[in-house]
Amino acid sequence: MTLSSTQLRKPVYWWVIGYAALWILVSYLFDPTVPYDAVEAVNWGTNGGWGSPKNPWFVGFIMTPAIYGGIDFSFYWYFIHFIIIAIGLLGVWNLAYKLTQNTNLAWFAMLALNLSGVINFDIIPYNDNYILVGCWAWAFYFFLCAINDNQKYWIGFAITMGIATMGKYSSLAFIGSVFLSSLFVPKVRASYCSPYFYLALAIWFAFVIPNFIWLWQTDFAAFKWVDSQIESRFNLRTTRAALTVFYPVILMWGILRFYGGRVSWSASKDSQLLNFIFLFPLTIIFIWFSFHEGGRITEWLQPFMSIATALFVGSISVMPKRSLRGALYGLGVFGMLVVSGYTVVQAANVRNAGQKFIGIKTFVQNVEQAWHQHYHTPLAYVGGEYMHEWVTFYGKDRPLSSQPWILEENVQPPNIYNRHITLQQLEEKGVVLVGKVGYYCEKAHFDEGLKHWPSLKIADTQEIMFRAEPDAIAEPVCIAFVAPKTHKEK
Repeated sequence: MTLSSTQLRKPVYWWVIGYAALWILVSYLFDPTVPYDAVEAVNWGTNGGWGSPKNPWFVGFIMTPAIYGGIDFSFYWYFIHFIIIAIGLLGVWNLAYKLTQNTNLAWFAMLALNLSGVINFDIIPYNDNYILVGCWAWAFYFFLCAINDNQKYWIGFAITMGIATMGKYSSLAFIGSVFLSSLFVPKVRASYCSPYFYLALAIWFAFVIPNFIWLWQTDFAAFKWVDSQIESRFNLRTTRAALTVFYPVILMWGILRFYGGRVSWSASKDSQLLNFIFLFPLTIIFIWFSFHEGGRITEWLQPFMSIATALFVGSISVMPKRSLRGALYGLGVFGMLVVSGYTVVQAANVRNAGQKFIGIKTFVQNVEQAWHQHYHTPLAYVGGEYMHEWVTFYGKDRPLSSQPWILEENVQPPNIYNRHITLQQLEEKGVVLVGKVGYYCEKAHFDEGLKHWPSLKIADTQEIMFRAEPDAIAEPVCIAFVAPKTHKEK
């Protein structure tokens, strides 16, 4: 990279670093609790397998620094989200610049994402979409460099698409589009003669094959989970979802028209190619979900928005007659207004946004405190009903779930589980079993926690009052103690 190109990108670096730092700080300080996807990601990372009941292996793998480095799970959740978002924003800028060779248009593509929630509050709830936002723009950039500049860039494409594919299976859509383009576009097909292309294939398969083996061994559990969420029926939810996700592109079109610019499918050959790779799978997804209801279509579409702005500016055929500087400043200011508005909404607890489910933290503290009062040893395992899953995330002792991995025909595998748990470990360390919310101990049962470990003996029970939010009604939760072996011997 030349000095001039470094200087060209220096303001971009400052913007994405500042953006990430601000959102990490705001979301960590003002979000009352992490989304359930965070609990899943930590559990899957702790199990360390090549897959999970819903996603490939990278969703859990990316949490390993927090799991084994002692980093606070909550902080790391927001930290890794916005660090990867920053990497994705840098990819959007580079892709747009590669297509246009125009810094203002590259900034336009990146800053226009401030109009969408896909790079801030809408990305927080998911344990997979942020990985795609971080990778897809770079994958398109490396693809463009590979077919135009140097075949070595196929390696970058393979790594980014390998990570993206192991973040969410929807990334396979672009692999299919690139393969089709190699059949019909000569300069893409020319890569068949390059050893770097085959090295890239080997790298991508190295990412994917372990997960395929895992899927085969688990009867394709993750695919079956997706299928279980969907039923065949025509619906308009897909159209509404597409409008709520891609409206920033419509706004960009309006801004461009206002400044005298125009877009066209034939802006350039590279633009046409990337638009095909982008739109072909997106069209198939749109049509399929229009006739199949139940899937979280908005969640599926959101990552596509992250590269739509770069492809839009790449499709500009008539340059704006006036400088876009005013629009760029406006988009930058709007980005700051979004983070300010988010902070105010959370801090002022608008519609309970700042207190939602915050009581789970107190509940987890009470569970651990009750265990420590009984046995004066760290809590190693927790099981039972749904609430126990949050103890694995917020518990200071970082207890593991006692739920074993069970694979049965026509039964969805457990979402939170412990692939390595044994009866001997539970008897040695003891376990807390959490009952259903709303049941006092006299009516509570622990069938869920004892289903796979019927020989465990409950030593004592205790009631804990759970209040989801400060204004919510307190409800009883009964917890049961299976004493550790050392305590039994005493």
